[in-house]
Amino acid sequence: MRNPMLIIHLLSVAIFIGAALSAFVLNKVANKLETSDKLKVNSALLTLNYLGKGGLTLLIITGGYLMTPYWAALGVMPLLVAKLSIVVVLLVVLVLLSIKAKKAKKEPSEKTFSSVSKINTLNLFLGVVVLILAVLVFS
Repeated sequence: MRNPMLIIHLLSVAIFIGAALSAFVLNKVANKLETSDKLKVNSALLTLNYLGKGGLTLLIITGGYLMTPYWAALGVMPLLVAKLSIVVVLLVVLVLLSIKAKKAKKEPSEKTFSSVSKINTLNLFLGVVVLILAVLVFS
């Protein structure tokens, strides 16, 4: 059962980081457009948040299972503790992103999309940090 869970876990990493990276790049492209087009592109980008939520949800479910042999050794694995802590921070950031995205859907403006973009960038950064820590912990 471990191998299928690991496959799902790694696909979830790709989904989560891929959604954040896509939002980051497409936002940079959108910023070069005129205001009306920029708002349309940014509105469409909000759908990537659902992909990020799904990826992070699968990550947490499969990660909890994959962590089973490591819970007892958590005290002697500071990088793993750091990784898990950042995952908790990612959950908070994703909640903030959802709140800002809802506001941006209701009131589309450059200001609301700018705050969504900043949170998306933080999401991408934290996702990459978690990935790096995972490689360091489990290699």
